Order: sequence, then structure tokens, then C-alpha cells
Amino acid sequence: MAPGALLLEAHREYEKCSQKADEYLREIKEQSMLGEAVRQCVEAAGHEYDSNTQKSLLRAASFGKCFLTDFSAESFVSTCRELRVLNAVRDAAVALPLTHTQFKQMTLQVLIDRLVYRQFYPLAIEICRYLKIPDYQGVSRVLKHWASCKVQQKDLSDESISRAVCMKVGDSAGVSYSDIAAKAFECGRTELAIKLLDYEARSGEQVPLLLKMKRSQLALSKAVESGDTDLVYTVVSYLKNEMNRGDFFMTLRNQPVALSLYRQFCKLQEQETLKDLYNQDDDHQELANYYVTASYREKRLESRLSLLQTAVDEFNKAKNEFAAKATEEEMKLLRFQRKLDDEKGAGLLGLSLQATMEALLALGLQKQAEQLYRDFRVPDKRYWWLKLKSLAEKEEWEELEKFSKSKKSPIGYLAFVEVCMKSNNKYEAKKYVTKVTPEQRVKAHLAVSDLEGAADAAIERRSESEMGAVLSRCSDSDRLLIDRLNRAKASAAKK
Repeated sequence: MAPGALLLEAHREYEKCSQKADEYLREIKEQSMLGEAVRQCVEAAGHEYDSNTQKSLLRAASFGKCFLTDFSAESFVSTCRELRVLNAVRDAAVALPLTHTQFKQMTLQVLIDRLVYRQFYPLAIEICRYLKIPDYQGVSRVLKHWASCKVQQKDLSDESISRAVCMKVGDSAGVSYSDIAAKAFECGRTELAIKLLDYEARSGEQVPLLLKMKRSQLALSKAVESGDTDLVYTVVSYLKNEMNRGDFFMTLRNQPVALSLYRQFCKLQEQETLKDLYNQDDDHQELANYYVTASYREKRLESRLSLLQTAVDEFNKAKNEFAAKATEEEMKLLRFQRKLDDEKGAGLLGLSLQATMEALLALGLQKQAEQLYRDFRVPDKRYWWLKLKSLAEKEEWEELEKFSKSKKSPIGYLAFVEVCMKSNNKYEAKKYVTKVTPEQRVKAHLAVSDLEGAADAAIERRSESEMGAVLSRCSDSDRLLIDRLNRAKASAAKK
């Protein structure tokens, strides 16, 4: 008798409380076949159709392995689980009379597929969960197939189907509502597809299908809600190609975020479209800005002036008086520059007001620079700084001295000292030291390295900080001056 058969008999006798059970076990153990007996019982159970016989064989195997110390229970456990699955599909309601060998060859995935195609969804899900199959291979795959079939049921309303799908699928990992919605759309149930897409958490999955369904405005809303600028650009680009210009602009007006992004795109890629957008919205301020920007791309002065005049008109419509005035000043400057270019060949066209003045002073066109200064109401301080630097750079020291005496300097005379020293002309710099205000006189003397003069000015003002500044510039050879400053500093501190 085979070891497995003997073990089965031993277990039967054991259940009867017969001593024969011990005899049979001893016989098997003497042959060192107990492990083989257990294996045979497990294997026989796998090939058995009758559930009662399966149980008898498995109980016999369990009985035998109690007397083994190093027996691996893995095959026993897996066979028990597989038999439970096989018994379920062999049931008359399912009618899949698979053998254990067939089950092993076809694999579990194929069995699940067969159950799904025959729409035994609850059983398929139960098997997946019982055997702990990963969701993406098991439950999620079954639910996806179930939902795809559900949306094809024409006798149910869109609302009831979408609610049923939501309740059953929930937030199961691996189930895409967009895939289910796509199936509904293929079946001609567009409204159901839209309802199902509301459950889709990923906007990137919603939007392409909405566009495919010609629900472009809803697609745009979803894209904007997602906060994904690339997605918004995708929808806007699609709408632009699908709609006429008027409808396209009207659609964007209802979505401020999309409109703003499209404007940014147009600023870089489609300037003319940008102008049309501003015209559509009667946005005179932005239209004016557009014309100003466009003017700088024009090489011909007449075209540039024409665009700037249009910008002035738009600024006035927008009630932006400052911008309108500034643009008119720009036009005036351009005409002035063109006139000088024609007369002197100065190459001024397109320069800023300050750069124009600097160029005129550098070219020695003093009268024209002064005319610009008056006509454009350039602040006195700015003009004096520009002329001071220009004369110093050209080393026109006599002209600089005349200029300093033309009227009281609005920038003071320390500036003259510093600019002369920057040009390494201490002789000229000293001419202006005496004109510096008392508050700046120490600094002026120090600028020309006149320590005695700086000390006199600091002591006269009884300023400890200024005395300290002079002391910091003294060297060991200036011992007498240092002593004098220290005495004056001590005296000032006492008072």
C-alpha cells in the first residue's frame, strides 16, 4: 500500500480511537516515508473533485505532519487555498469544472479573466482578495471591466449608472474614471461620460477626453481649476484652432486666468493677436502700451511717430494723463534728435533724454544741450552733474571754472572737487575747496590731501568726529598736527 493511502487509513482509525492508527503510523515511519505520505495526501486532495474526499485527504496530511519536525507547510497551505478557489468555480452556478492541473497551467490571471468575461464580478473580486492579488492585477482590473460593462446598460439612466460606479469603484487604486468615461463616450453616452469625469481626480486625464467630446468650455474650466499652465495652454491652443476668432475671444473673457496666460503667450509670439484682444476688451491702457512697444520695433521715424501718436490717443482714452504727456515728450525728443542728426550727423536717434544730453555735451554742442535742458525741463541738479562730468572728462578746465561761476551751483562745490580729483587734477580741485560749505569743508580738504586745511576746518567747527577723520589720515611724520588735533579734541570733549 502506498504511504499516502496508509496515512489516510491511519487517520481514519485515529478518528475511531483505534490503536491501529498507531500501528499504521509506525509502519510508515519505519519505512521513513511519513513525509512522502503527507505529500501524497496533499497532492491527491488537489486532484480530487469531491469536497468531502478533499477534506479527508487534507486532514490525513495535517495529521501526518504533526509527527514531522522539519516539514514545510507551504504546499499544504497553497493547496488548501487553491482548492477553495477551484470548488467555488466548479459550483453549478459558475460551471467551470477545472482540474488542479488545468488551473496551474492556465494561471490565476487567466481564471480571473474568464470569470470577468462571464460577468461573475463578485466572485472574481472575492478570489482576488482571498488570494491577496495586487490591486492593479486583481480587484482594480475587475472593477474597471465591470464599470465598462455597466455604462453600456441602456435601460439605466446616466445618474443611476454614475452613482453605482462611484459607490462600487470609489477611490480604488488603478481604476481610471477617465477610461470608464471614454467607454461611455464610445457608446454614445456623452452626458454619462461627463458625470463620470467629475470623479476623475487627475485633470490631465479629464481635459483630453472633454476636448474629444467637443466640451471645450468645460475642458478649459477644468484646466484652469487644475492650476497646470501647460494644460491651460493645450486647451487654449485647441480652442484657437477649432473656434472662429470672435467666439474664441469671448470664451477666454469668461476665464480670466486663461485669458491672462494667453496674453502672455501673445506678447512673445503673436503681437497682432494681442492687439485684437485689447480691442475686443476696450482696454485702452494696454492698447497704448502695445503701440509704445511696437514703435520701438520700427526703424523709420515716421512709422514710429505714427504709432506713438496712436499710443497718446489711447492713453487719453484711458485717462492716463501722465503717460500721454510722457509719450508726447518722447515724440518731441525724437524729432529733436532727427533734426540734429540731419544737421550735425550726431547719431542721436533713439537715445534717452539723459544719453542725448551726455552725447551733446561730449560733442561740444553746448547750445543744443542747453536748449534740451530748457525745453524738457531737466532738473538743475541733473544738468549740472552731466555738464560737470563732461567738461572734466574733456579736461576743459577753463570752461569748468566759468561754468562754476555762472550761478550758484545746485549740487554744491564738493562735487567739483571730487570730479577734478577723479581726473587726477589736484590743482583745479583746490580752486573749489574754499567754495565748499563749512559742513563739507573737512571732506574737501581731505579729498585734496590738505591735512592742515582739514585740521583747521575741523577745529573751527569743534567737531570731534571730523577731528577723528583727520587724525585717521595722519602719519607718524605729522606729530605736531596730531598733538594739536588731540588737544583740540580734548578741549571740545570737556565743553
